[in-house]
Amino acid sequence: MSSVIVEVSGPASPDLAWERYFYPAQWSRWAPHISGVTSSTSTLQPGTHGTVTALGIIRAHFEVVSVNAPSLSWSWTVQLGFSKLVLDHYLSSQPHDHADSGTLARIELAGPWLVLVAYRPLMRMAMGRLLRPAIVPEH
Repeated sequence: MSSVIVEVSGPASPDLAWERYFYPAQWSRWAPHISGVTSSTSTLQPGTHGTVTALGIIRAHFEVVSVNAPSLSWSWTVQLGFSKLVLDHYLSSQPHDHADSGTLARIELAGPWLVLVAYRPLMRMAMGRLLRPAIVPEH
């Protein structure tokens, strides 16, 4: 299993970014490659499971492993065929003197190398949208 780290900063507050993560039904609003989510709970909780659909045709099963709201972090596993991904998400405040004061989002992804290489650009784009102050629908 290989791993990569993706970090993106943006002007949205950590609380706003956390709210966008916290409701799985809203993921497609900021992650345009996600076309649908079915979830066993309406909010992130350990044990939440369901299906995420990407690009309208790729269905993957997921399970939330841990959620730590005070530290703005959560982890989940995604099963796509024979490939399993482990994603650890972290949000933190940027220092006020930082050029992009707002939020730093960090995701540690572990899984098959080829899947990580293909998924990394989509993850970076989605994280950039996660950290926008307002989300404008894609056309």
